[in-house]
Amino acid sequence: MVKPTGDGLGIESRLAGLGEAQRLVAGLKAVLRTQYALILREARVRHGRSRIGYAWAIFEPFAVISVMTLFFAGLGRGGPLSSEFPIFFATGVLPFQYFRHSSSFIGMALEANMPLFNYPTVREFDAALARLMLETITSLVIVVLVFCFMMAVFSARVPVDVGKMLIAYGGLGLLALGVGLNIAVLQRRFSMTHYIYNMVMTPAFFISGLFFSIESVAPEYRLLLVWNPIIHGIEAFRAGYYPIYSDQHVSLSYLYFVGLVLLFVGMLQLMVSRRDRN
Repeated sequence: MVKPTGDGLGIESRLAGLGEAQRLVAGLKAVLRTQYALILREARVRHGRSRIGYAWAIFEPFAVISVMTLFFAGLGRGGPLSSEFPIFFATGVLPFQYFRHSSSFIGMALEANMPLFNYPTVREFDAALARLMLETITSLVIVVLVFCFMMAVFSARVPVDVGKMLIAYGGLGLLALGVGLNIAVLQRRFSMTHYIYNMVMTPAFFISGLFFSIESVAPEYRLLLVWNPIIHGIEAFRAGYYPIYSDQHVSLSYLYFVGLVLLFVGMLQLMVSRRDRN
C-alpha cells in the first residue's frame, strides 16, 4: 500500500491556491472592466460629447485665476505674497475646485446611474468611485497645464515637493468621496440636498484659504478655521509648492481622518438605503 507523500499534498494545496488566485484575478479584472466602462460613460456625461465640454473644463480655472487677479489688481492690492498673487491663488483654487467639483459630481452619481444598477456587475459604489477617478484624472491634467502656464508667463518656480502636493490632493479626493457619497444617498430622500450643498460651498470658497494662509489669520479666528478639513488640504498643497511655507497648523492626518469617517458614514447610509429600497 502506497501512502500519499507530503509532496503530493503540497501539489494539491498549490492547485487549490492557484484556483483561488485565478478567481481573485478574474474578479479584479471584472471590477477594472466595470470601472473603465463607467469612466468612459461618465466622461461623456461630465464634459459632453463635443470637444467644447473638455475645453471648458480646462479653460475654467484659467478664467477664475485671471478674473480674481484682475479684481485684486483693480483694488490696488495683491493679497498675500503680493508679487506672486496669481501663483498663490492658483495653489488654492486648483485643489478647492477639485474637491468642489468631485464632491458635487459624486453627489449625483446614484441618481444619474439608476438604470445601470439593474446589472449585477455594477454596484452603487462603483458609480461614485468612477466619478472620483474621472474628476481626479481631469483635475491633475489641469494642474499640470496651469503650472506650465504659470512658469511660462509669471516665471513661477517648479514645485519643491510634488509628493506632498499629491498626498494633499489624495486627502481632498477622499474627503470629496465621503462628502459626495453622503449627498448622493441623502438626495434619494431629500431632493433639495444637492442644491443646499452648492449653496454651502459658496461661503466655503472664502473660508478655505484660497486668499490667505492659516498663519496670517488672527489666533482667535484660526481656532475656528482649522476645523474646516478643506483648508488643511489646500495649505498642505501650498506647502508642497513653496520652498518656505509655514504649515505648523496644517494636519493631513485630520484631513484623512475626516474623509475616512465621512466615507464610512456614507457606506452605512448606502447599505441602509439599499435595504429600505428592497
